[in-house]
Amino acid sequence: MKRDELSMRESYARRKSDPKVLRYSDTSFSEDNTEGLRKVLVILPIVIIGIIVLALIIGIKQYTSIFAGIKMTSEGESTSAEAVDSFDESKLLLIISPDSPMPSDYKTDLISYDGSQFDKGIIEDLKKMMDTANREGLSIKIEEGYVSPEVQHELYMDQVRKLIAREGYGEARAMEEAEKTVPMENHSEFQSGLAVKFSSLKGSDFVSTEEYLWLYKNSIKYGFILRYPEGKELSTEREFDPTHFRYVGKENAARMRSLNMTLDEYISYLNARNN
Repeated sequence: MKRDELSMRESYARRKSDPKVLRYSDTSFSEDNTEGLRKVLVILPIVIIGIIVLALIIGIKQYTSIFAGIKMTSEGESTSAEAVDSFDESKLLLIISPDSPMPSDYKTDLISYDGSQFDKGIIEDLKKMMDTANREGLSIKIEEGYVSPEVQHELYMDQVRKLIAREGYGEARAMEEAEKTVPMENHSEFQSGLAVKFSSLKGSDFVSTEEYLWLYKNSIKYGFILRYPEGKELSTEREFDPTHFRYVGKENAARMRSLNMTLDEYISYLNARNN
């Protein structure tokens, strides 16, 4: 028995001193398990760092997308400061009419808004005006914005045909009369992207609606004027049109209102002062 007991003690001593066996809280871990744990402890921080980096990349992409979305509206609309800063202010006082056709080198930088297109330089003020009108319970509708030369030509010729059929005019007179209401291509402000045609959702007789009265009173705050006002037919050479508003910038609009001048009269006034 003593020999067996001695043998057991020697065996226990060998196991205890064996570096391949570790003892902790009566639980033994082999060297292979220890090595596996070390690998896990090395890999785990790398995995965590990778997850953090991936989350940061996704977050940055989302932020960039949101920031870009602020600059661009749906269908290419834009209300960014860049749109206003790059606006060519020489356009503001440009007259486009049968006597002053659109310059051949005129360029429009168009952006869509509310179903129509406009020069990007007027979008911010147009949106502010429409938003204010909506908050005040008005039902103003944008009927028309930019019109291409091809479409303007068709509109003009359609008016010519109507005058021939309805009034019995000859072709030459019909073409002359048509210009007073629907100008031919390159004679219309709607090709500039600076003109807006409005209507009211409450009625077809726009001039008698509160929407027209609101626009006439408040549009200058946003840089717009009634382009062809009543009683000014001699200066504009166009019939009164309550639906047609034109962007000229806030300062010009305010001065024209205070002087009771149309765009045509205002330009003549400025030219006279500069000479």
